[in-house]
Amino acid sequence: MKTTDHRARRGAAARRILVAGLSLLAAVSAGAGLRARQDPAPAPVPRAEALGSLRALDDAAARGLWPGFSPAAVPLALFDGENTLLRGHPSPPAEFVPVPGQSRLLITRGRYPAVTANSTRDIGGVRTATVVPEPAASFGWNMLAVVEEAFHVFWLERHPAFRPDEMARYAYPLEDVGNLHALLAEDEALARAIEAASSSDAAAWAATALGLRRARIASLDEDLRTYESALEMMEGTANYVSRVAVGETPAQTAERLRRARPVDGIRWRFYDSGAALCFVLDRLSAGWKAAAEREPALTMVEQLRAALGERPANAASFSDAELSALLARASSAIAGFESRRAQVRASLIDRPGARIVISLAAGVEPFRIRRFDPVNLLVLRGGEVAHPHNLTIESAQGTVEVTNPGFVRGAFDGAVALSLPAGSHPLRSGVRELTLVGLSATPAIGNDPGEVRIDGPGVSIRLRNASVSTEGNVIRIEVKGTRP
Repeated sequence: MKTTDHRARRGAAARRILVAGLSLLAAVSAGAGLRARQDPAPAPVPRAEALGSLRALDDAAARGLWPGFSPAAVPLALFDGENTLLRGHPSPPAEFVPVPGQSRLLITRGRYPAVTANSTRDIGGVRTATVVPEPAASFGWNMLAVVEEAFHVFWLERHPAFRPDEMARYAYPLEDVGNLHALLAEDEALARAIEAASSSDAAAWAATALGLRRARIASLDEDLRTYESALEMMEGTANYVSRVAVGETPAQTAERLRRARPVDGIRWRFYDSGAALCFVLDRLSAGWKAAAEREPALTMVEQLRAALGERPANAASFSDAELSALLARASSAIAGFESRRAQVRASLIDRPGARIVISLAAGVEPFRIRRFDPVNLLVLRGGEVAHPHNLTIESAQGTVEVTNPGFVRGAFDGAVALSLPAGSHPLRSGVRELTLVGLSATPAIGNDPGEVRIDGPGVSIRLRNASVSTEGNVIRIEVKGTRP
């Protein structure tokens, strides 16, 4: 009886297992059939505008832009607003897959992390031009960026002598009326050299531009002179090549030189003056680009001086009225700049709401700047700097990180940091005091023993050997860490 019952139970169990197995098999088969009937996820498709940019880049190669430069041979990553295209890359990351029907073109969904701006970045161990076209900009404007960044990759490998030290920009004498007056006169002389009806007139105005420069830079520190020259060599050549590639005329660069620009936009002035030097050399020195490739450390100014030496020309002269008009422009621009700086600082100091003030006890090492937005900051009087976007400072005592969730380019709304320098340079020497204003809410203060910990919208502070106190809506932190 027991044996029969046992066999019966085993048989029932076997039947249950069989039924379950068949049910599972049916479910798997049904699921497989359903998946087979469903369409697979579509492969990403490049936008037509992006493909147009790449075709235009190939067309530009036929112009013979620069000896040895083939735009199509430079690795290029372009974010088209939906996907990232990668072309000409010898070792592409695994995320990228081929685009059907497009030679050497790969694609991945979304924005690839390294493609954040018009720049050059390391992708897969290879220096790559990265471009993020502006949606509202014209096709020609975005093509300028594509060619410019591709040329940077080419140029930087071959001309290592020219690397602008961006820290020099923040110590540039923006308030110096004499320097700006001479810059405006030099720009006008270069514009006239480009527009001159004859090569002799071009040489005369080029000699004027070089004479103005020689007198002007005599009062600048060596690092500022190097900064100007490096920018013209790196950015000026790239802008020249990109403008030729899209069919801009030399006269359009002359027009750019004459446009009013913000006093603190000094960096971009050398993009145009560098491109102008290239166009003048086109008129006065055949083969100057080949000479630049033979001698990678040779500057365009040196080449222009040599070209003028071969065809002696008396410098042209501005009239007194022209010089007076340029001086008035310089004085007005600097007055407007000073007014803007004062308004920005007043708006930050008087801004209502919570704020944090971080200071150092006497003798404590200054904070070092680990990360900052180099484009959107504003250097104020006395080396104080307004940081409207990102700033991270650190020392042996910890880290202060500020982001601005409400950042808008060109504005100083939301959470903004004001830094006071530890030395004569606004940033290079470090930070001795930091004030954070515009906080949307009073941040939480942690109670970890031996550490000041504060977290809030756009603010993260971790500091050891520091004390914290509150006075109304102001949080004060004094760092008392070990002395250097």
